[in-house]
Amino acid sequence: MNGRDNYEHHFGVYAFDQKVSLVDQNKWDPVKFKDNCLGLVSKFNVSNSDEGIKPPEFDYESIDTYKIKKKLRESWSECNQRRLDEKAFSELQGRFFYYLNEYQDILFTNRTIHNSLELRRAYLLHIVNHILKTRNVVLKNNEKIAKNVGKDVEYRDQGFTRPKALILLPFRNSALDIVEILTSLLKDQQQENRKRFSKEFGTNFDEEEIESTKPADYVATFKGNIDDMFRFGIKFTRKTVKLYTKFYSSDIIIASPLGLRTIIGGEEDRKRDFDFLSSIEIVVLDQCNAFLMQNWDHIEHIFEHLNLIPKEAHDCDFSRVKNWYLDGRSKYLRQTIILSDFLTPEMNSLFNKRMLNIAGKLKIRQTYEGAILDVIPNVNQIFIRVDCSSMQEADDARFKYFIEKTFPTLRQMYKAHFAIFIPSYFDYVRIRNYFQDNEYSFTSLQDYSSGSDIARARGHFFNGHRSYLLLTERFHYFRRYVIRGIRHILFYALPDHSHFYSELVNMLSLKAGSEEKEDEAISCHILFTKYDQLRMERVVGTNRVQRMIQNEKNVFLLS
Repeated sequence: MNGRDNYEHHFGVYAFDQKVSLVDQNKWDPVKFKDNCLGLVSKFNVSNSDEGIKPPEFDYESIDTYKIKKKLRESWSECNQRRLDEKAFSELQGRFFYYLNEYQDILFTNRTIHNSLELRRAYLLHIVNHILKTRNVVLKNNEKIAKNVGKDVEYRDQGFTRPKALILLPFRNSALDIVEILTSLLKDQQQENRKRFSKEFGTNFDEEEIESTKPADYVATFKGNIDDMFRFGIKFTRKTVKLYTKFYSSDIIIASPLGLRTIIGGEEDRKRDFDFLSSIEIVVLDQCNAFLMQNWDHIEHIFEHLNLIPKEAHDCDFSRVKNWYLDGRSKYLRQTIILSDFLTPEMNSLFNKRMLNIAGKLKIRQTYEGAILDVIPNVNQIFIRVDCSSMQEADDARFKYFIEKTFPTLRQMYKAHFAIFIPSYFDYVRIRNYFQDNEYSFTSLQDYSSGSDIARARGHFFNGHRSYLLLTERFHYFRRYVIRGIRHILFYALPDHSHFYSELVNMLSLKAGSEEKEDEAISCHILFTKYDQLRMERVVGTNRVQRMIQNEKNVFLLS
């Protein structure tokens, strides 16, 4: 690795106009390679870039390899909980931090409950280092201006507003972890409003404990405070880390998508504000897959309001604003970092349309053996491909196939204890209305079910008082109940969370109501289209998915 300071190189904007033009024309030079630690890497540089596209040789034995501020180098080993005789980074951290330090956009879809903390520490080290370097440049230039040094020189060292980093998180428990790491990195500095923060983001005594039988990923996601409405600013000074600072005087903004959306507002709102997002240089979406279970529209709305020219001055000294801010082109220098447990079309859309960094971008993913391997019952799993000519047509084609072919056939075969899993709430409403119109005997467990509704629905289904159960992915995500009494299951579409597939199919092995015969058959059917490839891959495996998408036949029997 060379000895350059990547902060200075990135914001030195070498051949800026040329690179922006190439990005606008979507001219990227792609290269793909397999990294035994990171996974499958697709790296995109702008055409004719001065950057290399070969896989780098990583050096993560010492933090001194990188241009990290001294105070951070001194606190890193303790913050990262690594012994002095160990390397500064784990192997995963070293590879991940290399690209962070290159200021490249990263879509990392191999996050797990086991590596989430080391990834989080790595990007926070990068963010704090970036902010300290930015502040150092401004302070040095302030001194020069005060001493009237180079009075004819333009000191273009600032944005329109102070905030430089935005971190989006799904729940307060994640924000608590972030602040713990930040204060560990800046351990010698005083903390303002920490008592208030611990009270508002810590665990309340009256919160229900998570059952020990819940899956490990559920416990990791929902332990502690899981309120999804929050936002606050953090400001760094020479000696203090200040929490709950006003956005326009903050260095970092930490928020949930809902918390930030309520401030940004919409065109119909008389009171709204988003100028504080005008000068964001690093944005992080951590636990991005959780946003899919909240409201993805909030993410799109936030990105639409990033790096816009502000509507008001906010005490800005325009003589010191960097030129690319004034030109409205700061989005081409913004670094976007997305961490997710898996890849979805929504994330691919962000990668293609919103990640426009002239330093380049990476998509990091993995291959899958398939969640089907975790299925316990001996059951034939019948995958049925629904043909359609476009993604826009897929929803209607699936529904038509369901009501005209799939459900009428299965309804004749299986009279009760039949669950239908529906990932999308909009599809759920469509099928619920169809069942109501046809007066089918059904109950449902969906996003907005109350505690009493859930108990009643589970009881009716288990005892056979209702023949069909409609179940949404969001319900399973937030509740993770074991539903007893399922003998037959139809996946209207596969879940985004692939382990939900095996969890639900494994419920077929649980005995249903008292009148059930021990040898009663169980069944599993799945509808899919060619546009479900990412979900399919996680369930049936990377090696099998292409054959099922492209094969001439439409029905596949797996067991």
